[in-house]
Formats: sequence, C-alpha cells, structure tokens
Amino acid sequence: MTFNWSGKRRWVALLLLIAGFVVMLTVPPVIPVIQLPGEVWPNGWMTNTLAASIIVWILLILLAFYTRGAMPKGSNEVPRGGFYNLFEMAFEGLYGFVRNITGERYLRYIFSFFMTIFLIVLLSNWIELIPGVDSVGFLHARAQSDPATGAVEVEEGFELNTVLPGVYALDPDCPWLSPEETAVMTVEARIAREQQNCATGTTRVIEGPEALVAGAEHELEPAADSESAEAGVEAAATEAAVAHEGAVTGDTEGAVEEGGRIDEAVEPDPEAAETGEPQEERLEAVHAPTGDPRVPWHIIPFLRAPSTDLNMTAALALIAVVMTQVLGFRALGIGYLTKFFNFRTLLTSPLGGIDVAVGLLELIGEFARILSFAFRLLGNIFAGSILLFVMSFLIPFLPWPFFILEFFVGIIQALVFALLTAIFMNLATASHHAEDEHGHAEEIPVEASAVGEMTPAHP
Repeated sequence: MTFNWSGKRRWVALLLLIAGFVVMLTVPPVIPVIQLPGEVWPNGWMTNTLAASIIVWILLILLAFYTRGAMPKGSNEVPRGGFYNLFEMAFEGLYGFVRNITGERYLRYIFSFFMTIFLIVLLSNWIELIPGVDSVGFLHARAQSDPATGAVEVEEGFELNTVLPGVYALDPDCPWLSPEETAVMTVEARIAREQQNCATGTTRVIEGPEALVAGAEHELEPAADSESAEAGVEAAATEAAVAHEGAVTGDTEGAVEEGGRIDEAVEPDPEAAETGEPQEERLEAVHAPTGDPRVPWHIIPFLRAPSTDLNMTAALALIAVVMTQVLGFRALGIGYLTKFFNFRTLLTSPLGGIDVAVGLLELIGEFARILSFAFRLLGNIFAGSILLFVMSFLIPFLPWPFFILEFFVGIIQALVFALLTAIFMNLATASHHAEDEHGHAEEIPVEASAVGEMTPAHP
C-alpha cells in the first residue's frame, strides 16, 4: 500500500506550523544553562555535542547510500526528481567553482576535502534548528556536596512541573529559592509565589539541600498562619546558615552538627600545607528524587550543535591544516620546506634576511590558521544559538526570522570553512621558486614610438 503525498505536504506543513504556534503560546520558554564545553550525560562519558556529531556522521552515510542508489546507471536513464536533483545541482555547482580555483591537477584531492568539510559543517550548524535540540534532555539537580565537610554548593535553577507520568518540564514562573532567600521575602511575595503553585519561597516551610545530604525525611508542613510560617522559615534559614558557616570554617578540633548528624571535620593534608598547594575539592552530586523542591533543577540536553563545541571545530581545523601540508609535500617534495625556511638568498642578496623573516611569518601563519578556523566557526554558531535562546524567550510568538537567519548563516559558515581549506591547499601546491627552476622568460626590449605607443625594438 502506498500513500500519495501529492498535494498533502502543504497540509502537513500547515499542521506543523499551527502546532508550533500552540506550543509557543502555551509553554513558557526557559533560557537554558549556557556554557561553552559540551555537557556530559549523567553517569557516563558521552557529551551531547559528541552525540550530535555521531548523528551527523550517520546522516552523511545515509546520504552517500541514497545518492549512490539514485544515481542514473546509464546515459539513457532519467535521473530522479526532488531531493536528488537539488543535491546534484549543488554538487555540480560547487565542483565547477572549486575547479576554477585549483585547476585540474589536484582537483580530485582538494574537492574531496572541500565537499566533506562542507557537508559536515553544514549539518553540524543546521542541527541546532531542529526542535528538541538544546531543550529536551536529562533532569539534573544543581547541588553538590563535599562528603568530607557536608557543605553544599547550590546554583541557580527552577522547580519542576509534571507534564505526563515520567515527563517533567522546568517551571519558568518558579525559580528555585533557598531558605535563606525565603527568609528575607515579604509575606505578600510568598503568597504571590504560592498562588503560582510554587513550592519554594512561599509560606510553607521547605528545607534546603542540606537535608538531603543529612538523610533527613522531608514533608511539606502548611503553616497555621503567616506569622508562625514566617517564624518557622526564619528558624530553618538560621539553622542552615549556622551549619553552612561551620562547614566552611572547617574547625579541625571540633565537629559540625547538621540535621541531627555529626560529621567530623577533616584535617588538612600536611604535604599540601608544606608545598602551599591548595587541596583539591571533591564534590559529589546531591541525589534527590525527581521533582524534589529542596534542590534546584536544570536540563542537560540530549543533543547540542557540534559546531558550538571547540573540540569539534579545532579537530576540523587540525585536519584541514595538516592535510594542506601533506598536499604541499606531495606536490613539491622536500622543497616545500623552503616556503618556511628560505635561506637560499641569505648570503647572496642584501634582501636575504627579509626572505628568512617572511618564511618564519609563513610558519607562524600556518599555526594561526588553526586558531582562525576553529574560533571563527565556534564563535558564529555559538553566538547564533544564544541568539535563538534569547529571542525565543523575549518574543516566543515570532522567532521565525532568526531561524531563517541562522539557516543562511549555517550555509555561509560551512562554505567559508570549506572554501578557505581549498584555497590554502591550492596555495600549498604552488612553487615559490618556479622562476629558478624553469628560467626567466626571454625579455623583449621595447622602445617608445613617436606617438607614445610601446613597440618591440628591432635587433
């Protein structure tokens, strides 16, 4: 049974557009945690940027099999329409473009790297436009504890809402508040947060993450009235502050009493004290039941655009620069080194020192290309992802112009990266002393005619 998509794709696109507007108007956006390195999946070594890179490679392998199968087997066979025609048109256009730059001798070598890098960077840039990337992932409690002292470090986060059984969403209307922050709030502010169905920062007594570290059981206790609730919150906040202060001071002769548990303070390492090196802090994640209001929560995305990770952009830059040197040695042999170490005219020409300095600058420039490649791509795509976050937060009903902008930015950055690689490879094949090897062209003396034209002189 086959399904005829003719005339129905427009309705599918319309339904997806309507669904997008419904989600934008009903689900408040939350700005995710923005950090440069790729986030590591919980209890593992995989990062979300590496996972996205694997998906990019799988898509490239599928594209290779698809184009091989759709390619006409003979001159009489009519090529398929649709995506294959589009890809073939782009392929032929880029092939002719690179051929005009490099010529025929090393065209296949250079174009293979050009097209591979172009497709990898293009898909790595475009993956940030897929719904769910950077927004769907693992829930992670933003609290860490020192097992030696019991001190707890907490970062900013949100409370959770239950969407479906086992499916949660961050509540942008309820940023997580600690007992200390709740203690300085007015009663009106707490009641306002309680009306928004927030758990922290309300008239109810909520313990902090120290209770989880101490292993204390927690239950929500509605206050009898606002005065008793305020007194209870202030008492809890005072106790937590005293415990935290005692943990930070690290009294080696005493002990820190916390939530009914006494943790002995740890003596400093005498060897570290003698050398003056700071002791390494061993922090462990605070384990809490999903949705527990005693800790703040945030999302570690399953996937993130690979181009926003310096590891990926630096790896591509190293490949481009190293293979450029390989092509240079392949084309010119050991004479390729004279591009960087040009001592031929050092003793025979008064400008020999300048040639040596220019060669050293060329060598420095090769290393600078690695930084230029890596940080240009990283900066543009990382800034674009932050732009999408901010604009989706400020105007969630109209982010489409910025998605279209990032669509074309992804194409431009992929083309720039691949094109610079092709240009540098072509320059590596050019001999810097061709005139010495092939001889100077015969000079033809000229003389000025009476009317000012330049004509060849007679022997």
